[in-house]
Amino acid sequence: MSNLKSTGAFNSSNPDKKNTGLKIATGLLAALLVIFGIVGVSKYKQFKNTQMVLEEEKQALINDLEELKINYDTALEENTELKSEIQEAKSKVENLIAELEKVKAADLKLIRRYKNQIYQLKKEKEKLFQVIDSLKEANQLLAFEKDSLGQELTQLSETHEKVLEEKEKLAQVVSKAKTLGVTNIKVDGVKIKKNGKVVETRRSKRTQKIRICMTVTKNTVLEPGPQVIYAEVINPKGQVIGNKDIIQINGAEKIISASKDFQYDGQAMDVCIYVTPQDPANEIVKGEYAVFLYHNGQKIGESSLVLK
Repeated sequence: MSNLKSTGAFNSSNPDKKNTGLKIATGLLAALLVIFGIVGVSKYKQFKNTQMVLEEEKQALINDLEELKINYDTALEENTELKSEIQEAKSKVENLIAELEKVKAADLKLIRRYKNQIYQLKKEKEKLFQVIDSLKEANQLLAFEKDSLGQELTQLSETHEKVLEEKEKLAQVVSKAKTLGVTNIKVDGVKIKKNGKVVETRRSKRTQKIRICMTVTKNTVLEPGPQVIYAEVINPKGQVIGNKDIIQINGAEKIISASKDFQYDGQAMDVCIYVTPQDPANEIVKGEYAVFLYHNGQKIGESSLVLK
């Protein structure tokens, strides 16, 4: 009987133990759920923070690439020698921008890979821009040298022109110095008598020749020797009378009436030229005659004559 009581007592205390164990298990589970919840929220926040950081890093990489692109665009405008190399480098940057924009920010490995590629592109850009800078300096130096050379050539050209001008002036001086001078020019109509006597006349009907006399001045520059003075006589009709030979005066042809050959020793001397008309009735008329004298291709004097 006592055994039955003790067994009954044992059975009545058993549910309490089960309730206690259940409460403990529930408490542990709840605690675990709280812990896991806290950890989960922490992990989620950490993931979000990491994703945000990676997104910012991705955008920073894209910004770096955009800056590189702008640098290359500027270089293309300023440089023509390396145009193909700059365009190739720019294309690499543009392709990398397009690829990077498609990458998910959570892909850390790809972000790091593109970061390395961008680093390499920056190194290539530095080398390329060093070459561009060197070319700029070389071009600036060439431009400076070209400008200096242009100034020197201009100065040489101006000097050459001055030398030519001085040479021309000197040639004119020398030519003038070698040209005879004349004074006391006297022009008359003359008639030659049978005895050879020369008689001056102012009447056209009695005039057989036109005589031009002058004094050739002293010239120590001109070497002694044979010289020739030419005379051009134009009648009132505007005709050149006389033998009508042709000579060169200042590079142009000139019809002359007569000439005088003589020996010149550098001292003053008197010379006369006789102009004989080829057609006296037509060439010797009333009016004023113009007379011009030439030597060494230069006009050396002029005068006139009036016949009645």
